[in-house]
Formats: sequence, structure tokens, C-alpha cells
Amino acid sequence: MSERDATMHTLIRRACNPQDEGAWRDFVEQYRRFILYILQEMNVATDEIEDLSQQILVTLTRDLPGYDRSKGRFRSWLSAVIRHAALSHLSKQRYRKKRMADYIEDREVDWLNGRDASEITQMIEDEWAGYIGKLAMDRVRPAFRGNAMEAYELFLDGHSAAEIASITKLTVSSVYTLRKRVKRRLYLEIRAITAELEPPAAG
Repeated sequence: MSERDATMHTLIRRACNPQDEGAWRDFVEQYRRFILYILQEMNVATDEIEDLSQQILVTLTRDLPGYDRSKGRFRSWLSAVIRHAALSHLSKQRYRKKRMADYIEDREVDWLNGRDASEITQMIEDEWAGYIGKLAMDRVRPAFRGNAMEAYELFLDGHSAAEIASITKLTVSSVYTLRKRVKRRLYLEIRAITAELEPPAAG
């Protein structure tokens, strides 16, 4: 296990201790943005996301000691906690609306209807990858000057090298070189962020 992985496992263990407020603050700083991100992607109402995220954090103070890294990745465990909280919240919202006799079709619950736990978990796994990618882009962007990031993002949008060269006033060769540099930096950043947020499960 690397030093960084050991540090993250130590943080998780320390965050289980209600007396260690510093560890809990560090834990929240690491994972709160991901919780908010997933709730947004699950179409939880904007004015309810903050309260629901706080409920999830309260749940984590109770359930975190039960996480066993020998049984799987922390990401999978955290995803299950978020999924359960979101489904419970959306179901309660629909129930309340029905009892108020002014039920309006709840697109969030409808979106989840007919989907089993494995499908929703896979959605969260995909969103985790998107979340890590977004964080990596945010970190990498300041490291490149000029048209490097613009060229790379145009590649992501499906433009050809020739089109990008025309838009950015670069040569086609420069466009490929910049894409390679940005892609390499992103790869390293994604690995670093993944190590920060998700130490591997026990082998």
C-alpha cells in the first residue's frame, strides 16, 4: 500500500471517531462535493440538495465505522449510501405529494422506476468517473497557456485536427502535440485524484 493510500485509510478510520473533529472536517472536505454532484445528477430538486447532503453526512457519522475495505472499494460503499438516501428521499416526496392531493408527476422518481440497484449503482460509478474527470480538468487547466486547453476541448467535442487548427490558428502538428501533452497531464491528475479519494480495497 502506498503512503497516500495508507493516509486515506487512516483518515477514514479517524473520521469514525466522533471526538476527532479535525478528521471529520477533512473527510467532509474530500467527499462532500461528490455527494452534491451525484444528487444533482439524480435530479434531486436544487432547493433540497443541501439538506439531503447533510442528511447523508449524518448517516455517514453512524455508518462509516461499518465500512470494511476487505469487502470492496470505498467508492462502491459510499455510492450505496448515497443511492439509498436519494431513493428514500424521492419516495417520501412522492408519498407526501399524493397525500396532499395535488400530486404532480415526479420526474425524479419516474426516472428511477423500473431500474434495479445494479443499474443505479452503475450510473453512480459512471458519474464518479465524470466527477473525477471534471476535477482533473479544473486542476490541469491553469497549467497550460495559450490555446492548449481550447484545442483539447475541441477534440473532445469531436472536431478534427484540421478544424481545430483553423479555429485556433495553430498548425495541425501543434494541435496533435498539445493534445498529447494535455492528455498525459490529465491521465496523471486523474490517477492522483483517484488515489486521494479512493484508496484501493484490501487485497
